[in-house]
Amino acid sequence: MILTYQSCTSSDEKNEVCISTVTPTLLSMEFRASANPNILVNDIHGEIIGDSVVECWVRYIMDSKVLIPHFSFNGDEVTIGDQILKSDSTSYDFKSPVLLTVTAGKQKKNYKVYVHAFTGIPVLWIETENRKDIISKDEYIKAHFKLVEDVRTRGPGDVKEFDGKIKGRGNSTWTMPKKPYAIKLDSAESFFDEPKDKSWVLLANYTDKTSIRNAIAFYMGRISNLDYTPRYHFVDVMLNGRYNGTYQLTEKIKIADYRVNVGKNGFIMEIDGRAPEEADSKYFYVSHIPQPVNIKDPDVEYDNEDFQYAKNFVETADATLFSENFKDSENGWQKYFDVESFVDWYLINEISKNVDAIFWSSCYFHLQRGGKLKMGPIWDFDISFGNVDYAEARYYDDFWVTNTSWYYRLFQDPFFVNRVKERFDFFYNKQPELMEEINQNAQYLQYSVVENNEKWNTFYNYNWPNYDIWGNYQNEVQSMKLWLQKRFEWLKQQFDAM
Repeated sequence: MILTYQSCTSSDEKNEVCISTVTPTLLSMEFRASANPNILVNDIHGEIIGDSVVECWVRYIMDSKVLIPHFSFNGDEVTIGDQILKSDSTSYDFKSPVLLTVTAGKQKKNYKVYVHAFTGIPVLWIETENRKDIISKDEYIKAHFKLVEDVRTRGPGDVKEFDGKIKGRGNSTWTMPKKPYAIKLDSAESFFDEPKDKSWVLLANYTDKTSIRNAIAFYMGRISNLDYTPRYHFVDVMLNGRYNGTYQLTEKIKIADYRVNVGKNGFIMEIDGRAPEEADSKYFYVSHIPQPVNIKDPDVEYDNEDFQYAKNFVETADATLFSENFKDSENGWQKYFDVESFVDWYLINEISKNVDAIFWSSCYFHLQRGGKLKMGPIWDFDISFGNVDYAEARYYDDFWVTNTSWYYRLFQDPFFVNRVKERFDFFYNKQPELMEEINQNAQYLQYSVVENNEKWNTFYNYNWPNYDIWGNYQNEVQSMKLWLQKRFEWLKQQFDAM
């Protein structure tokens, strides 16, 4: 619909000046299935937001976004670039954000048009060889990966394709209906803007109805003094042609220049209570950690030089921490432990009350030869921030990680206590940014989590080990925010009193 009005005044008998009194305005926009029979199965209505943005959501995967729009407006014409658009007639490729212009006389009004396929986040298509099911955590199967980016992500409309292999991963998470996976590409590649590498992880976040607990902990890691925190992007996964849910595509923890950079002969170790159950584990025990310490990277053999170096260093550090002169700044625990990483790793896990961070599992530290033991990277926060029903970590009050052997001893040194108090204030004052990060992630995933719920039926239901069931997505996110706010205030009172 075009509505044009003009008023004219005579300047002389021969000349007439006409001034448009119309404000160029886009009144409506949609894509009708009748005009796009090979692409759409139903009409897609666009939402005009703030008189400058048009959001269109197509609730399924689209191989093509060459569409014919239906629209109404006030003005003379509608254009995209130099092309004039006719409603129900002109087709255009909307795979990338499109700048649409309404013109009335000499006035122009621009609208940015986004056409989101499916939920509006990137889609990762995974095709296994002969469409085999992924049934093992130990054996990879060949697979092809195709990442189709959404119009809002970096490289809008891009398609990236890689060959590689895939297998299952995780411990308790592998037993759940929605499985996590490990990816190994044939060559080092970057899915988004991360440094290239072969090894990646797909976190399922099945137990976390918000899907963002890991993301929020990683945000805290990025603003901390930790050497490295895994980068990630959310994706919708299509596995062998079928929708499989919202996933977090994340860097795998490994030794690399752009990941855990400990040089060619350094180590990544994990305190992991399940290490004895894993066939490829190479672990040892030290006096004051009840669970085994597993050397995750590099590959070592029992009693070879690498194994002995890592084991001897951790044993010496452990013994020094529990020695009589452990507070000595030169020959005590600070000789072997990196202060900044031990403080920030502790605070992130204590603030989130990460249930496994009491030196049970996923407690990583790394060591460069000639250097000190550093905590991190952080990992595995799906049952943190109050999302657990089998431990006192469900409640926002009381200490959790503080009572773990090494940290209980460190808190007996006033130097460590003072450093913790200083750094806690840093995180405490970052609450506005942290809450904004939660809000932005929740808004970004608002459509994806709906589809994920339709697949896995998680909202309004108990999924191990949920402590509370809050109903819809907004309620789940709000519950997490309230828990975190109370946690900060309780910790603030405790640390101020020390």
